[in-house]
Amino acid sequence: MCTMGCAEGIVKLLMFAANVIFMLGGLALVIVGVLYKLNLDDYTNALPSDYQAINWAPTLTIVVGSIIFVIAFLGCCGAIRESTCLLTTYAVILLVIFLLQIAVGVFVFLEIKDKNDFKVKIDNSITQLFSQNDDASSRELRDFIQSQLKCCGPKGPSFITDKPKSCYPNEDVHSSIYTEGCINVFYDFIIKSMEIIGIVVLTLSALEVVGCVFSLCLSSSIKNRERRFRY
Repeated sequence: MCTMGCAEGIVKLLMFAANVIFMLGGLALVIVGVLYKLNLDDYTNALPSDYQAINWAPTLTIVVGSIIFVIAFLGCCGAIRESTCLLTTYAVILLVIFLLQIAVGVFVFLEIKDKNDFKVKIDNSITQLFSQNDDASSRELRDFIQSQLKCCGPKGPSFITDKPKSCYPNEDVHSSIYTEGCINVFYDFIIKSMEIIGIVVLTLSALEVVGCVFSLCLSSSIKNRERRFRY
């Protein structure tokens, strides 16, 4: 009897620990999603038209992270009240979120399934952006990319005649000019952003499987205990 009670207590403790991790993980997803949402929104117009769906990845991350944060609270309530209904509901919802996260992770990784094609289209998009000298919005976006990503020109400063202030650190023309071209830097930024979002989502989804198992084990243990007391 003591062994069963101890085992149930350990499972409950592990479930609390798992829910704390889920809360922090959900919060981390929201923060990562917001940060990349703000960044990617600024760069949206520079993305090739075929890859505009990339901008949805941070939004999906924010939604999933918010749901996880709320559901983790439900799991804590179920463990405290020893409610088999809450625990089972929690496990089912966690499983659904797990599948949703897998879908988001796969979406992020597969959205850029052909990196060579993506690189070519980034090359065309950035080159076109730098050629639109008469368009104020294009110049503004170009300056933003150069200052934020610390690059100059589509393939380096030698490819542009008039060097804008955005090609220099803190727009100080007396300092060293950025030497990297914006095509490669922008491409690396998008690829790295998608990889970070995908890795965070898939890592947390693996932990959710453990939380789902703990929840079902605790629910089963509570049901068995109630059954023994009943008879």
